[in-house]
Amino acid sequence: MCSEGGKAAVVFEILLVGTGGFLGAILRYLVSGAIPRVNEIPAGTLTVNGIGSFVLAAMTFSSIDGSLRYFVSIGMLGSFTTFSTFAYESFKLLEEGENNYFLLNIILNVVVCLCAAALAYQIFSL
Repeated sequence: MCSEGGKAAVVFEILLVGTGGFLGAILRYLVSGAIPRVNEIPAGTLTVNGIGSFVLAAMTFSSIDGSLRYFVSIGMLGSFTTFSTFAYESFKLLEEGENNYFLLNIILNVVVCLCAAALAYQIFSL
């Protein structure tokens, strides 16, 4: 059974995740909505996923822990980045017969996100 202090810590962590998720969802809406498609590529989703990959890697490689981890990594980035939207938009391109853009969207998301993580590693793992 959890002690009262343990219960309070869990409640605090849940509030951090929820608050971060609330802010991350708003930021995702604003950022992805401000960036138009480039040709047929959903550049807004690509942008939020690239930014999120960089920030998560930066936090990981700089050993940030504790409350900030719950607020940013789990809360904000959990709602800011979006694999489900990436999957839907990719499938929609395929459904519309945009085979080249379908493949390009997948390649760009993987490459941009991995490069963002690698850049964060280079910067923060010194």
